[in-house]
Amino acid sequence: MAEDFDDTNIEDFEAKETAGKLPVGWLILFWGLILWGIYYFAMYSPSISGWTQSKAYEESVKNSKNFLGN
Repeated sequence: MAEDFDDTNIEDFEAKETAGKLPVGWLILFWGLILWGIYYFAMYSPSISGWTQSKAYEESVKNSKNFLGN
C-alpha cells in the first residue's frame, strides 16, 4: 500500500481528487452559512447593534404582560 503513494503518484492522486467540482447544494450551504454568520454577528453583537440579553428579556416580559392584559 505504501508503495502506491510514492512522489510521482501523489501528484496524480491530488490532480484526480481535486479535478471534480463541489455539488451546487454544498456551495449554496457554504455561502448561506457565511451570510448567516455575518448577519448573526451584526445583529447580536452588542458593540454593533446594541443588542443585549437583558434588553431582550425585558422586552419579552413586557410583551407577555401586554398579551396577558396586565
